Amino acid sequence: MIADSRASILRTMIDNIPAAVSLFDAEMRLVACNRQLIDLLEFPEAMFVGQMPTLEELARFNALRGEYGPCDVDEMVAAFMARARQRLPHHFKRTRPNGTVLDIRGAPLPDGGFVTFYSDITELTASQQDLERHVEYLRSVVRHLPQGVSVFDEHLRLKYWNQMLLDVLELPAEAVHQDVSFDDLTIFPARRGEYGPGAPEDHVAARRKLALQFQAHRFERTRPGGRTHLVEGRPMRHGENVIGFVTTYTDITDRKQSELALERQNAMLQALVANMPGGVTVFDENLKLALFNAEAKRLLEFPNEYAALQPSFADVIRYNAERGEYGDVDVEKTVAEMVERAHHPVAHHFERTRPDGTTIEVSGAPLPGGGFVTIYLDITQRKLTENELRRRNQVFQTLLDNIPGGVTLFDKEMRLVASNAEYARLLDFPPELFEGEPTLERFFRYNAERGEYGKIDDIDASVAALLARAATQQPHVFERTRPNGTVLEIRGLPLPDGGFVTIYTDITEKHGAAEAIERLAHRDTLTGLANRYNLEARLDHALAEALRHKTQVAVMFLDMDRFKAINDTQGHSVGDGFLIEVAARLTSSVRNCDIVARFGGDEFVVVLTDIADSRHIETVARKIVDAMAAPFNVVGVRIQSSVSVGIVVFPDDARDRHLLLRNADIAMYHAKRSGRGQYQRFDACLSELVLNRTRMEVDLRNALEAGEFILHYQPQIANDGECVVGFEALVRWKKDGGLVPPDQFIPIAEETGLIEALGAWVLEEACNAAVRWQARRGGATRVAVNLSRRQLKDPCIVGLVRKVLGRTGLAPALLELEVTETAAMDNPQIAIENLRALKSLGIGLAIDDFGTGYSSLAYLKLLPIDRLKLDRTFVKDIEDDTNDAVICTATIGLAHNLGLKVVAEGVETAAQLAFLRSLDCDELQGYYFSPPLPESEAREYGMG
Repeated sequence: MIADSRASILRTMIDNIPAAVSLFDAEMRLVACNRQLIDLLEFPEAMFVGQMPTLEELARFNALRGEYGPCDVDEMVAAFMARARQRLPHHFKRTRPNGTVLDIRGAPLPDGGFVTFYSDITELTASQQDLERHVEYLRSVVRHLPQGVSVFDEHLRLKYWNQMLLDVLELPAEAVHQDVSFDDLTIFPARRGEYGPGAPEDHVAARRKLALQFQAHRFERTRPGGRTHLVEGRPMRHGENVIGFVTTYTDITDRKQSELALERQNAMLQALVANMPGGVTVFDENLKLALFNAEAKRLLEFPNEYAALQPSFADVIRYNAERGEYGDVDVEKTVAEMVERAHHPVAHHFERTRPDGTTIEVSGAPLPGGGFVTIYLDITQRKLTENELRRRNQVFQTLLDNIPGGVTLFDKEMRLVASNAEYARLLDFPPELFEGEPTLERFFRYNAERGEYGKIDDIDASVAALLARAATQQPHVFERTRPNGTVLEIRGLPLPDGGFVTIYTDITEKHGAAEAIERLAHRDTLTGLANRYNLEARLDHALAEALRHKTQVAVMFLDMDRFKAINDTQGHSVGDGFLIEVAARLTSSVRNCDIVARFGGDEFVVVLTDIADSRHIETVARKIVDAMAAPFNVVGVRIQSSVSVGIVVFPDDARDRHLLLRNADIAMYHAKRSGRGQYQRFDACLSELVLNRTRMEVDLRNALEAGEFILHYQPQIANDGECVVGFEALVRWKKDGGLVPPDQFIPIAEETGLIEALGAWVLEEACNAAVRWQARRGGATRVAVNLSRRQLKDPCIVGLVRKVLGRTGLAPALLELEVTETAAMDNPQIAIENLRALKSLGIGLAIDDFGTGYSSLAYLKLLPIDRLKLDRTFVKDIEDDTNDAVICTATIGLAHNLGLKVVAEGVETAAQLAFLRSLDCDELQGYYFSPPLPESEAREYGMG
């Protein structure tokens, strides 16, 4: 009876709790719940009839109806149950698919079961978000006000201000801070004499006396520099009490000047409209004739009374329709149709011939505030002239058709004015291509689509580039080989009126004979480019010509990035095919008068001759870099590469062939070292940079042998902000009595391959340190070691880690390897294979600098990692930058949903710590707790 009574009381309590409640026993079966649970989570009542459901059944029901979002139902349920079996207290929020926000709190019970409370906090969450947005809006408004703002309390202490206050009053930034006194700020303009003659302290006292009256005031003050400010102040009250005053300082100098300028501009515009050679009408947003000039009245024969009446658009159209201006039409229907269009004005342009034979060109455009403007030009005479030109063109066409060779004439708008039949025959153009008003773009696009310019991935971009080059209106002579083998000599010449004429000559036979002779003596056998001997001879000739004509020559030294890897992984046949394609792209990137040569291996030289405008050099360099960045397809193998380009200019950078090639090689090397896939102009400083880098490389090798490297350890702290859960090992180089920053030597070690030996030393030394700590402290401490991009790709990395663990005796669970997001995504397949093999050793894995790379979530789920390290760039501004705060929140939520822990890097303030803890960030690392420490200090820190 007592048990039944207690059960009844418990049931009554559960049913009357103002929240949804569920109670599960030790076997994870629902023992009790209230009505609120079923209604809030929208469970079908049938699930609770008879035997109560298990937690797994409820979780599966939720997963199947999408309660947890898109997922593998079995995996989601398994993960859910795994967490539930831990029987840990939990508190989190979850948004349901219907938008309801739930606050969920759970706790284990002594008998092995657990109880969970669900509260609907949708309205509370929305209210909090609205309040936060409102506060931020107000702050943003004040920050971006065009006036300076100051807020002083009743004791004349500064409480709030914006940057504009400092700019307007020319106050030093270091003098403006929270609670600075009114006197301390007023003294600056007083000392500058802005309040007139007299002791500055007297002026300050006088203004303090006025300020303490807390009276509203508004006045203008012109400062000694000539700027005029509008000063407005108002007291702030709380009930009957004055709690301070707020003052705004508006610089109205520009406004007054702008008002004067606007008046002058309006007068000029009125004069312009009145004296325009065309007619102008303006209809306002109400479709009233607001303005028209005398020419519009003359052309359109408006009645004199229009100037005073301001007729509506409908009245004007009706007047025109009734006098036959639009032909024989239904007047009211025409008025209705044109008024409807006028209510939704768009830019328009057309020609109209009036009943008296006058032809008018009409151009109109909508106005920003509503209404539209229309320009009317009398083009009657132009039309007569065009008819005469049309007759003359017939004569001109007869002449063109009898010229031996293809001929085209395009106007300045790139429209085809004339061409002959030979042009269509030589280029195999179909008749329909010439129908209507053919443009240069039409011919370019047709050629690009049929492969006339080779294989093109982006036809629109290629056509746009060709049109941009044509728009330069430069004379040109070049040869082009069509897909059918025909070689055309193409000569173009701009015309005075902005158009240009082009002549196409078939030189297939001539070109074939000359090419055969040239190839035998002076060509690279693989690529067909000029060989080194040919390059040197032609370069010497180009330099002599440039010296004679006082022009410039640019020499570009090119090296294909990562070509060795292509040869090693794909074989030499693919490597040779790749070089042939590189040669083709280089050739298509320059003029026929330029030189393209294979210097040796994967090195090429491009010589730009007869340069009149130095901007052409950078244009070609950028074009080459872009061309090499596009994917290659060699015998079915897709290759992604890039090129590093060094540039020298004769005579600025060197005056002979040997120095030009050497300096171009130095510039190329610097471009490769700066990130590859770019070009670099030679600078005398580059020689010194190359020398310094060579010294650094030598010093690095010696440092490895001499044992100059040491490790510092930065603590990683648990969410409680106190407990040390591990250390990250960071390498340092002791050199010349100081420490060389890692960013100065790690990239060189990575590039030269020294990173493998250095990384192996770091791994073993960190493991030894962890073992020593364990022996002295009596407890286990995790140590994290960074793995470089090169190490991650190394097939021997798993064996190395296994041997180090064996030699040092460190338990695998106490070692964590960190790889950067960029390194993991560089070759995802290899990264996944190696990381899985490393994971099988029992060690921990972490993704470092998460959020700064280009991770694919699809691959991220496949990586066998335990932790994400949130990059410091997102942590440092979470107090002020809403975007960073959102990114941190989303990243931590994503990691937890994937079953990963999160370590936040770069924690430097208590506010950052508090925010990250509120997000349930698992671990924290940064200078707020400790900088990286030598081993002995790190050990003491961990023990403290």
